[in-house]
Amino acid sequence: MIMKIDQISRENIKLCHGTEYILIDDFFDVGLFTQLHNKFLLDYVIKHDFGDICSLSGHPLVDELFKQETKILNAVNTVWQETCIENKASATLMKPGKKLNIHNDSHWETVPIRGVLYLNDVCGTTFHSSMYADNPIEIGGKANQLLLFKVTENSFHSVGLYDHEEKDRFAIVMMFDRTKDSQ
Repeated sequence: MIMKIDQISRENIKLCHGTEYILIDDFFDVGLFTQLHNKFLLDYVIKHDFGDICSLSGHPLVDELFKQETKILNAVNTVWQETCIENKASATLMKPGKKLNIHNDSHWETVPIRGVLYLNDVCGTTFHSSMYADNPIEIGGKANQLLLFKVTENSFHSVGLYDHEEKDRFAIVMMFDRTKDSQ
């Protein structure tokens, strides 16, 4: 199997400050992950620079995720009893010293599940027990780890509040949506 989709299961749910999450090591076959990510690093382009985070040109691992989108959606929907019909995934870059402040993503009413595929070893996602940076716990952050979590009014999280290393953080961010974009 190229991806460990079978690990997206109720048995693998953990809790952090009341937020349900699943963390899967080596989600992609390691050889495939390394090959496709190294190819991407040779010629990626910053499409949009939003200050704290940049949107990047297409990553070949996003294409691999889309090839298995139905299986991934079925697994996510089964685990969290949801009705998501699309995984909106895109490659991102966070430059050293940047951060995403504490938030909970509940403003996206049609996005009940979020995901992050970490592409290099820099930092993970920090969960908090409140909007006031209480009890920070960092989850994930290793290359080829997939973090999935349930979005709620209390799923407070941030990225980059703690300086780990002075290097770029690459990730594929995912929004599992109950609606589909019309194109």
